[in-house]
Amino acid sequence: MKYITEHWLGIICSFLIFCFLVMFILVLLSPRQDTQKRGFIPCTEKMVEQMSNCQEESKFSCMLTSILKNSWCDMSVIAKGINNWIHGKQTFPWSNYIFIPTRPQDEDFDAEARKEYLQKNPDFQTEMQQLKEKHMELEHEQKNIIFNPKQ
Repeated sequence: MKYITEHWLGIICSFLIFCFLVMFILVLLSPRQDTQKRGFIPCTEKMVEQMSNCQEESKFSCMLTSILKNSWCDMSVIAKGINNWIHGKQTFPWSNYIFIPTRPQDEDFDAEARKEYLQKNPDFQTEMQQLKEKHMELEHEQKNIIFNPKQ
């Protein structure tokens, strides 16, 4: 008991840092794209929208506020998962934010269209190589212009 009374601040700070580290790892492991917009995806989209609406005058405080709101939203997603698990609505506490995502199918470029494209353009690897070579030439020209300006 004496240890707790002497180190209570360190224990609380360590616990908070541990909680935020766990939350960071969970957000890192969760899917970033999903057609159903489950997990942390709505929180992230809301944060991006808030950050894009920040004005120049108060940009720092606006961004800090949106990041804090995003962290609060992430914590609520984790708490909702634990609550659903306790009430038997899901099998694991992390099932609502760590899952196999459903990705949108590209209807404009399905398998048949891909085969047709490859038949019409069979040599795309050489095209890519040519593009890379042209890119290198442009970089070389830019370096020459920067380091050897005409006088």
